[in-house]
Amino acid sequence: MSGLFFLWPAHWPLALLAVPAAAALWRWRRAREQRLRQHLGARAERLVGAPAAARWRWGADAGVVLLVGLAVLEPAMPGDVGEAGGDVALCVDVSWSMAARDVTPSRLGLAQQAIARFAVAATDTRAALVVYAGDAMVAAPLTADLAAVATLAGELAPGAHGRAGTDPGAAIDRAVQLLQRGGRAGAVVVLSDGEDFTGGALAAARRAQAAGYTVHALGLGTAAGGKIVVDGGAGETFLQDDNSEDIVTRGEFAALAAWAEAGGGRFDRVGDGDALRALQDGALAPAARQAAVRAGRLQPLPLWRWPLLVALALWMLAACAPERRR
Repeated sequence: MSGLFFLWPAHWPLALLAVPAAAALWRWRRAREQRLRQHLGARAERLVGAPAAARWRWGADAGVVLLVGLAVLEPAMPGDVGEAGGDVALCVDVSWSMAARDVTPSRLGLAQQAIARFAVAATDTRAALVVYAGDAMVAAPLTADLAAVATLAGELAPGAHGRAGTDPGAAIDRAVQLLQRGGRAGAVVVLSDGEDFTGGALAAARRAQAAGYTVHALGLGTAAGGKIVVDGGAGETFLQDDNSEDIVTRGEFAALAAWAEAGGGRFDRVGDGDALRALQDGALAPAARQAAVRAGRLQPLPLWRWPLLVALALWMLAACAPERRR
């Protein structure tokens, strides 16, 4: 039921009327039964009903009123008639820290695996690829050819794109520009270890959400961190600082979670190559289907009849239940 939504959420003030209506009905029943007990005296329980039966009727009345209030909001799920796809802009960190091997095969390698599995599973989806280090560049515009996006992502290498540094805020802004050109509902997904040398990612995530695009973050690496592996000519070595000491980079997961919160999205750590596909199934695809319904590209499947049916059955059950002991 992850695709459940309301066609008329603006009707919530009417739905809230169910609460005072249920309270008023409860008071009316209680006052009526108190009056009967005063007149009937010792015969009250036999003729009116035991307190447990009264509580059941009160609960049934409240349930009926609340179910009717739910139906007013017109719950629905996306149907199968029409176009349900959405757009996703993948922002991949390709700074030197993504060469760390505190995850297998490396941080960037794990991101590439995630994108490859996403490309196989995501149907009716267009994707763009934005890569960033000290600046951001578009590696692939929005396209339905996800295999090509996965191929381009597989050719990425840490430190080989753009200037040194890490500026996820620039990547998020560039991703939003691509999504706006696409003209459909979409989301931004940042695959990174959380480094942000400019400190602009949080503000960029807020700008994206204000523009109508959710920002999700997938974290790569570990809290313990790892050394940055580079090709030293004579073989692999570790990247060093100005003091000739090996640099250790750690996953900044608190920062990633803050970006996702600011962008109204989800944060998860990438433990294997299925993290992006899980995000697609759990958040990206349902959101795209709901947006397609609201845009008129996908026919909704109305569900408001079900709460009304349950309310009717509950009302009939309460009406048919015996009110007195035999």
